[in-house]
Amino acid sequence: MTTFIQLHLLTAYPAANLNRDDTGAPKTVVLGGATRLRISSQSLKRAWRTSELFEQALAGNIGIRSGRIAREAAQILIDSG
Repeated sequence: MTTFIQLHLLTAYPAANLNRDDTGAPKTVVLGGATRLRISSQSLKRAWRTSELFEQALAGNIGIRSGRIAREAAQILIDSG
């Protein structure tokens, strides 16, 4: 059997609405009998993808999000004449 360590960490975030649901309300969860703000993993991953640290580490090897590929391709064609 493989030995592993499982960590459960709490991270403090500033008092800001970091993540909203489809109605624009803050995402929440009831934890320990109290309603708390929740940040989705998708939101955290986007923060990493758009950070300067991530961009510097991958220097030119970052892909284009599929939702933007048509605009990017059109701009390249327009620029090339």
